[in-house]
Amino acid sequence: MNIPNVPKPATPEFTDKIIVQLQDILKAKLSWLNYSFGRAQRLVRKQDGRNFYFPSVHLGAGEYLEVLPTDRFKNFSFFTLEDPQEVDFKAHQFGRIKTNYSLIIWVNLETIFEGSEERNSEAVKAEILKVLTRETFLTSGRITVESIYEKAESIYEGFSLKEIDSQFLMQPFAGFRFEGELTFFETC
Repeated sequence: MNIPNVPKPATPEFTDKIIVQLQDILKAKLSWLNYSFGRAQRLVRKQDGRNFYFPSVHLGAGEYLEVLPTDRFKNFSFFTLEDPQEVDFKAHQFGRIKTNYSLIIWVNLETIFEGSEERNSEAVKAEILKVLTRETFLTSGRITVESIYEKAESIYEGFSLKEIDSQFLMQPFAGFRFEGELTFFETC
C-alpha cells in the first residue's frame, strides 16, 4: 500500500477543512515529520477474547491505516476530535463550531537528533508547541493548546494500549498528546 505523506480527503468539509490545513502546516514546519495524518477514528477488533480499541486513519476507498506506536512511519502525527461539537448559530449567516481536539505525535528521536545519545524530547515538544501557537494561521478558524501529555497512558488515552505490555516510550521513542480547542466558522 502506497501511503502519502499527508493523506487528505479529496473534498474536505466541516472539521476536515481545518484539519487538512493543520496537516499541511505541521508537515511544512516540522522538517522531521514523515507523515502528517488527519482525523483518526476509534475502531475495535477482538484480540485475545477482548475488545481492542485502536486509532485508525481512513485513506480512501474503504482503506484504513492503524496509527499505533510503531517505527513503521518513523515520525508521525494524527488528530482525534471529542464529542460533542458545540454549534452556535446566533449570527444568522455564520455558525461557530467548537470542539476539543487531540494532536498525537509519535517520534523516533534518533531520526531527529542523528548521532545524539541524549533523550531530547523536550526540544521536540517545544518545537511542536511553537508551531501550534505561533506559526499556525488558519483561513477560517483557530486552534488553542491547553494541555500537553507525555505519560504513556495519556498519549493514547481512550485506546487499548498499555505501556507495561510494550514499553513503547523507551529511548529512542517519544510521544506527545497536545489538547485544546478547535474553533471554526460555517455558513448556514
